[in-house]
Amino acid sequence: MELVSPGLGLIFWMTLAFGIVLLVLRKYAWRPILNTIREREMYISKSLRDAQHIQRELAALEMVKETKLKEAEKLRLELLAQARNEADDIIRLARQKASADVTQMMEDAKRAVEAQRKSVINEIRGQIALLSIDMAEKVLEGELKNKKASADLVNQLLDKVILN
Repeated sequence: MELVSPGLGLIFWMTLAFGIVLLVLRKYAWRPILNTIREREMYISKSLRDAQHIQRELAALEMVKETKLKEAEKLRLELLAQARNEADDIIRLARQKASADVTQMMEDAKRAVEAQRKSVINEIRGQIALLSIDMAEKVLEGELKNKKASADLVNQLLDKVILN
């Protein structure tokens, strides 16, 4: 039962010891503890302000990121469209060039065929002329054996030449 009802001396010494501990704590520990608590409080409030500031910056950066992504997508689509247009132009130009080349080759082939045809015609005319001359020689040989007939033929030819 002594624990439940302490004596007056025990209460005095306990109060005195508590007071001394309180004074020592107040003198040496209370201020550093309060300073540490204040510093910690300021650090936490500064950290909260910084966190809010960082959140605002992150939101702004997120908006910038979204804007940049949209711009990049737009640029990508423009580049793809431009590349398609350039590819179509290259294909169209290649087709036109191929068509022009084919047309040129056809014209060259036509000219070559025409030149060969003219060459063959000239060769045939030359051969016909030679054959005609040979035939005329043979005919004239037969007709010119007679002196009087040959003189008449020469006179007729000269008359025709003079009239023309």
